[in-house]
Amino acid sequence: MAAEGVWGKVSRMGIIGSFKHMCGRGWTWAGALMAVIVLGIVFYYGVVVGWCMRYLAYAVMGVFRPGLDTEALWKAFAANGMQQSLLFALVVAICMFITSKGVAGGLEKACKVMVPGIFILLVFLAIRAAFLPGAVKGYEFYFTARASDFLNPKTYLEAFTQVAWSTGAGWGLFLTYFVYVKKSEDIMLTATTTCFADTSAGFLAGMCVIPTIFAYSPDPMAAVKSGNTGLAFIHMTKLFSEIPGGAIMAIAFFLALVLAALSSEIAMIEMGARILEDAGWDRKKATWGIGITTLLLGLPSAMNMTFLDNQDWVWGIGLLLAGLLMGLGAMKIGVRKIWDEHIEPYTQMKHYWMFAAIRFFPVWFAIIFGWWTWQAITWYPGEWYKWLPISKYTFTVGTMYWQWAIAAVVCILLNNWLADRMTHRLEV
Repeated sequence: MAAEGVWGKVSRMGIIGSFKHMCGRGWTWAGALMAVIVLGIVFYYGVVVGWCMRYLAYAVMGVFRPGLDTEALWKAFAANGMQQSLLFALVVAICMFITSKGVAGGLEKACKVMVPGIFILLVFLAIRAAFLPGAVKGYEFYFTARASDFLNPKTYLEAFTQVAWSTGAGWGLFLTYFVYVKKSEDIMLTATTTCFADTSAGFLAGMCVIPTIFAYSPDPMAAVKSGNTGLAFIHMTKLFSEIPGGAIMAIAFFLALVLAALSSEIAMIEMGARILEDAGWDRKKATWGIGITTLLLGLPSAMNMTFLDNQDWVWGIGLLLAGLLMGLGAMKIGVRKIWDEHIEPYTQMKHYWMFAAIRFFPVWFAIIFGWWTWQAITWYPGEWYKWLPISKYTFTVGTMYWQWAIAAVVCILLNNWLADRMTHRLEV
């Protein structure tokens, strides 16, 4: 995140232009590949935001009543591609409206409402969950470390992915925001504060969900293992329909989800708009350009859940590759140079951990990702390298590597074309 902050503040350009400015013309492709990875997420993530909005509407309408078959409700909604497409279009329209107002007039005003709102709702839910009967069992599960998990490579891959997803590190979002900051901005303080706030929000979310699951679910472990979709839209809604005060908790829970998800989607739309502005587009045209592109390329995910799952698999894990590119770019310039020239003059914090994190990340990435890849190959013996049709090979190693490879080749081939167009730096 610190490296991203330097890229944005020094270059005054988005992901693609900043790599050209900081690392040289020959590195433009790396910024483009980062952009492709993040935009790959934008195209389907708006669909997920639409889910949250639909379930918030269900909560407000009082749909979650005792006896409700929440699994049937979810399956019916998931099968309705038209409804999901309309919700997705609404999400994109909201993001375009806010982004079109600019950073100060749109993003900053929206975040001043959404971020405090998320924390207020999470605190309320955590306090309510603490008084549920059987919540102690949830706390025991939440705070107990299991030795077997530390021997599973999937634990580390999921931890890496969660950090990337949650903090936004490696997305280029932090980079994009830092295009607009003052020269005297303390990058280290901002990065540290962001990580602390993010960890606090995640911790509070766990304090809401896990005790509630263990207090009322007949099979808590099955609920926990059901994944994000099953946990939020099937198991939690089932609990809200049964527990005292569940109607209020459901509204608070899904409102928090909507605010959190929408803030991420807005940031990603802004990232895309900034790239187009670097190419000479004005704010209005850039917003329309990224908005329409998101709508068109996101519709397949809205219409087909299997396609969405595949894109989540490919580009969600791809965030680790994006982080690796940022780390390699920092090493190319020189971590010491970055610190001495662009960070140390504006901060009181020490540099040791930043040096270790950036230099060790490529090694850590190779070990964990290589370990996981070897294990994942055993899940599809004889077919691990295949990726088409996606409906059959949704989660193979091959579908991930093939799509990454295609994106990388295209970005490398377009390196000079992109470099020629990234010429408009923001004047601050």
